[in-house]
Amino acid sequence: MTIRLETISAGLAKPLWIRDGEDLRTVMSGIQKTPVSTIIEPRAIEVTVTGIVGDEQADPQVHGGTEKALYMYPQEHYPFWSSLLSEVKGHSIHLEHGYLGENLTISGLSEEDVYVGDRLRIGAIECAVTKLREPCYKFTAKTGIATAAKAMIQGARSGWYLRVLQGGLIYAGDAITVIPGPRECSIAQQNHALLHRGD
Repeated sequence: MTIRLETISAGLAKPLWIRDGEDLRTVMSGIQKTPVSTIIEPRAIEVTVTGIVGDEQADPQVHGGTEKALYMYPQEHYPFWSSLLSEVKGHSIHLEHGYLGENLTISGLSEEDVYVGDRLRIGAIECAVTKLREPCYKFTAKTGIATAAKAMIQGARSGWYLRVLQGGLIYAGDAITVIPGPRECSIAQQNHALLHRGD
């Protein structure tokens, strides 16, 4: 199966409404990404060791930084999230790529296929897989579903973070080449360990 970069998304940090008990408050978040390069309009996007030029993260301790410079997510999980949100909201919802806060929406790879230490070549860049994405309260706030974070981990639908080893230009539609690393721990195994942490 061809592994392909479907969509590149980016966004600036913006206020996000959070429910705090009975109160509502805002926190800054970079989870709100929108497509900047698509299969239909494959614009060149510059990537550096800190991620996509023009993209922002509000809290580099949790998201961003060199170890989490890019967040990659399989498009194959999107039907699950569209269905879940449609069921909870009571009307049909179609989600656009970037909704889950990812920079790179891809096809042809899943959490079972990807291991920490694998390298990925995409266009002119090369990256290394560092870890799964651990969903936080901001993800719950974005979806408006209290069980969203648990559903992400339970179903091993976390996606994964990348460190950028070589920067350059990428386009939606670029093929992705996987260069296997030690293959000691897959992202799905990290999901499983996170789900059962504290058991």
